[in-house]
Amino acid sequence: RVAGFTSQRATDKMRAGQLPGPEMSIGKMALVDNQKRMNDLVAHVLGAKLVVDTGEWGTYAWSQLLLGAPGMRIAGGSDEVMRNIVGERVLGLPKDVGIDSKSAFRDIKVGTQKDK
Repeated sequence: RVAGFTSQRATDKMRAGQLPGPEMSIGKMALVDNQKRMNDLVAHVLGAKLVVDTGEWGTYAWSQLLLGAPGMRIAGGSDEVMRNIVGERVLGLPKDVGIDSKSAFRDIKVGTQKDK
């Protein structure tokens, strides 16, 4: 239901001549979650037939979709990045502590380097 409201919100923005905002991250997370559930179901139903070309219709054909699933999680930003976007830009939560967007990555002290 949330995905439907989010989609409607994005559609309304596009009709108004605006680009969809960070709330689209919710849609991406829902898509990836639904794909994971479908993949788990297909793997459970087909078992070994999922990766063995038996010639039987609808078995080996699923492997391409399932093997591409990890790429969907990363494409357009990982789940973790999407959660940060939703938290910070949609919900208005504060940014993670210690994030310095103005310094070069090599200059940021992390882990044990902080004490030096």
